[in-house]
This record gives sequence, C-alpha cells and structure tokens, in this order.
Amino acid sequence: MRKTSILLLIVFSLFSCQTKKTDSNWSIAYKNDKSGNVLLGSKQQLINSIRKGASIKIGWGGKGKSHQIEHIAEPIWIAILDEKEVVAHLDPQVLSGTDWDALSANYADSLLVKSEWRVVITTKGEFDAVWYDRQDYRVTKHRPQNHVMTWFIKDVDDSIPAEPLFNE
Repeated sequence: MRKTSILLLIVFSLFSCQTKKTDSNWSIAYKNDKSGNVLLGSKQQLINSIRKGASIKIGWGGKGKSHQIEHIAEPIWIAILDEKEVVAHLDPQVLSGTDWDALSANYADSLLVKSEWRVVITTKGEFDAVWYDRQDYRVTKHRPQNHVMTWFIKDVDDSIPAEPLFNE
C-alpha cells in the first residue's frame, strides 16, 4: 500500500510539472487614461504576456453629445519599443455607415466602400487613425487622438519565460 501511494505521488508530481499553466479567460493586463497614465495593471504585465505569446485584444470608445460607441479589436501586429511601450496595428477596415436611429451598420453609402480605416495604438494612449482611399492610393483624413485604452490578455503560458524576443 505504501509503495502504491509513493508511486502515485511520484506520477502525480511528474504530471503536474509537465502541464502548461495557461489562463484561458480574458483579463485586463493594462489600462491607461488619455494621457497614458496607468489606471489598471501594468505595462510590464502586458509586455511579459506578449512575450509569452498571449492573445491580445484592445478596447476603447467614445461618448459624444447624443451617442456613444465602444470598440474591441485584435491587433494584427504588435511591437515592444525599447522594452517600455507597446505599439499595435489593427487590421485595415472597409468603412461602413452607422444608422444611429436604428443602431445599425450598413454599406448603403457606396462611397464609403472605397475607403479603408487604418489605426496604430500605443500604451501611451495614442490612437493614430488614417482614412485611406483604395482607388486613388492616398490618405484622405488623418486623425491623431488619445483614448482610454484597455489591453486584454488571454492564453498566457506561464511555462514560457518572458524574455526579450531579440537576440543579444
């Protein structure tokens, strides 16, 4: 009986050491105000999660006089600058119109279809947006802004070291 208990303990210990510990729920790694000041979490937590291959989503929004909107997007490209700031590019989007009375979106305005919206976001609260004319190959609007940004993480593999991804 004692040998069986010891054997089970050894097998359980080996199994638990080989199991990857991941957090598969979305959580907030970092949230900044419009000036880039920390509201929740830390940039280092976000950077470590990126280095471990975590899934990332970024949320922001705006509130006007009569309407409000919230966005959540998964970046297509992320960079860590000087081990201090994170930059994320969003997938270019073909613009749709918004019917605020019906709270609906559509492509009824065919002129919008030729426009593409491109955005780069930073952990300093920067949100640089351009509207790009896909027919004439030119930027038609450029709107640098600042927003409260929420950086969500998921699938953080704690068995991977959070080391810089560049070669020494």
